Amino acid sequence: MAEPVAGVGRFKANYAVERKIEPFYKGGKVQLDQTGQHLFCICGTRVNILDVASGAVLRSLEQEDQEDITAFDLSPDNEVLVTASRALLLAQWAWREGSITRLWKAVHTAPVATMAFDPTSTLLATGGCDGAVRVWDVVRHYGTHHFRGSPGVVHSGRDKICVVWDLRSHQATRTVPVFESVEAAVLLPEEPAPELGVKSKGLHFLTAGDQGLLRVWEAASGQCVYMQQQPPGPRQELTHCSLAHSANLLLTVTADHNLLLYETRSLQLQKQFAGYSEEVLDVRFLGPEDSHIVVASNSPSLKVFELQTMACQILHGHTDIVLALDVFRKGRLFASCAKDQSMCLWRMNKAGKVTRVAQGSGHTHSVGAVCCSRLKETFLVTGSQDCTVKVWPVPEALLSKGAAPDGGPVLLQAQATQRCHDKDINSVAIAPNDKLLATGSQDRTAKLWSLPQCQLLGIFSGHRRGLWCVQFSPMDQVLATASADGTVKLWALQDFSCLKTFEGHDASVLKVAFVSRGTQLLSSGSDGLLKLWTIKNNECVKTLDAHEDKVWGLHCSRLDDRALTGASDSCVILWKDVTEVEQAEEQARREEEVVKQQELDNLLHEKRYLRALGLAISLDRPHTVLTVIQAIRRDPEACEKLGATVLRLRRDQKEALLRFCVTWNTNSRHCHDAQAVLGVLLRHEPPEELLAYPGMQASLEALLPYTERHFQRLSRTLQAATFLDFLWHNMKLPTLPAAPSVAPSAL
Repeated sequence: MAEPVAGVGRFKANYAVERKIEPFYKGGKVQLDQTGQHLFCICGTRVNILDVASGAVLRSLEQEDQEDITAFDLSPDNEVLVTASRALLLAQWAWREGSITRLWKAVHTAPVATMAFDPTSTLLATGGCDGAVRVWDVVRHYGTHHFRGSPGVVHSGRDKICVVWDLRSHQATRTVPVFESVEAAVLLPEEPAPELGVKSKGLHFLTAGDQGLLRVWEAASGQCVYMQQQPPGPRQELTHCSLAHSANLLLTVTADHNLLLYETRSLQLQKQFAGYSEEVLDVRFLGPEDSHIVVASNSPSLKVFELQTMACQILHGHTDIVLALDVFRKGRLFASCAKDQSMCLWRMNKAGKVTRVAQGSGHTHSVGAVCCSRLKETFLVTGSQDCTVKVWPVPEALLSKGAAPDGGPVLLQAQATQRCHDKDINSVAIAPNDKLLATGSQDRTAKLWSLPQCQLLGIFSGHRRGLWCVQFSPMDQVLATASADGTVKLWALQDFSCLKTFEGHDASVLKVAFVSRGTQLLSSGSDGLLKLWTIKNNECVKTLDAHEDKVWGLHCSRLDDRALTGASDSCVILWKDVTEVEQAEEQARREEEVVKQQELDNLLHEKRYLRALGLAISLDRPHTVLTVIQAIRRDPEACEKLGATVLRLRRDQKEALLRFCVTWNTNSRHCHDAQAVLGVLLRHEPPEELLAYPGMQASLEALLPYTERHFQRLSRTLQAATFLDFLWHNMKLPTLPAAPSVAPSAL
């Protein structure tokens, strides 16, 4: 086979960022307002305010010192937000407007570790790493108390006990051993909650800590009356817990920065937010219409987002980091594989809820690659660091039921196991007809196998370093490979020869995908770049730069109009194909320019110079403006008309004209036109008015050297002309002899 045949689809020219899912919480305090509508959380140098209903970041607040935020608190009346930075500054915010109303020094000698308002929202206590506690009146703006004596950081205790205090007698009434390091304890409303084991109106409190479970305790007896069920997967420590009484919501935070909202009386999960995804390792579109996305990050849990509402589901099933994902053709069934040497099958129902329906194990090392069958939901293939691939059939019973049985996920058995390479298998791909399998390995080769027997058909050799990705063309008998040598290669399946090599990435190419019906490629690399290639001419059409680190995940939508990327910078980006939009805009711009050019020609013909000059400036084309200026200067009354026309321009038009003059003045052919315009401005505009123009200083610095050069040239020309004139007047020409007279008789 000589070369892939171009499809009939149009070529893509550009993608634009449609949506970006980025970290909004990187650890530290989180807080709900009393209405339960807004969520406040720390993200480095900012405090982000989220809309609980949509999960969108409404506002990011950052202090002027741009230092990390160490603590914050929202007043009980929801009106005042105070933040503390590492620079030992406290800022009081009108948070709805995003403005600082007061800024003052914390007076602590070390950063503020915690703060809290009193119930009246007038007093604020700050606890510092210097062991001191200070109390501030936020209404009258002064410090009221300074408490010293604590030997360490004033923060919270983690001694595995909870102490119940009587605030009237200042005596401890009961010490309750809770057998875990407690990160937060919350007093529950004194009302019955049978689902939590609260049967009386006595005092009950809830604890959250390193066991990762919420537990309810009766203060009078010290007994645990309710313990939350342990979710599947590894235990996740709870780092924070708080209650919004008015909204009847409880907020908890896990050690991997997931935020969970529960209904207080029943502890039923209401909402989930993924605050920080760490390193994103793979991404996929989900749903028949690509309505959801699934994200595998540096975590055993998966995150599923609904794109319209950004509602998040956190899926537990693996016990170690999930490395790769793939989705079946219909979009509801998808697979994941992980470092725990297993793979899992998940199904999304019509309501968008995802459950684990099957799992399989048998590899002896991390499973880093997975691919689902393309024609029907009949089988999938996994590749592992144990150098083998396994073919897993999907039971028909599982597909017909559409969900896991009551006993839990179905256990899958491998139909075939084949040792394929001498080093780690980084990628597996199934051909569109489900009859061929391609594997890519760290041993610098890709191999082609027949399915389902896994018989070797051929080897693709030519890359200088390990392969990260292999992909079949959807239209042609072609395989694409992406390698750590920074190249993408296309191979013929018939004779295993290399057809094309695409060079352009400065580092490893991690993923490659066919787009535009197999006529173009989309590649992502460890340089953080996304590149669009046209196969026919090996041209890199566009380089997209929106990530700041390795782009591990790349997937294209089934309509081929969007792409999804995930990277080590913790960001997931949804890209939209804007080729048609940009082409339509370009066509409209050209048509508008043709109309304006015709209008400009008519105005010049009618000698309506003011409108012509304004129109030329609006086109932002210096050469067109120069043409108008030259037309004005050719007029018999040029001097008066130029001055009258320029001075009647608006200020923004004069500023643009001055910028154009800087350009014209660099050329000796156009400098006279530039100097004529400058002369008008300098003679009629006050100096202070000219100096107020934006960029005037830079314009003057650009005008002066060329203007001096032009005057020097004129001076030399004038000297030469004067010398010629002097020579002409002093030259003594010889007298010409008179012509001889002719006698009339000679005629």
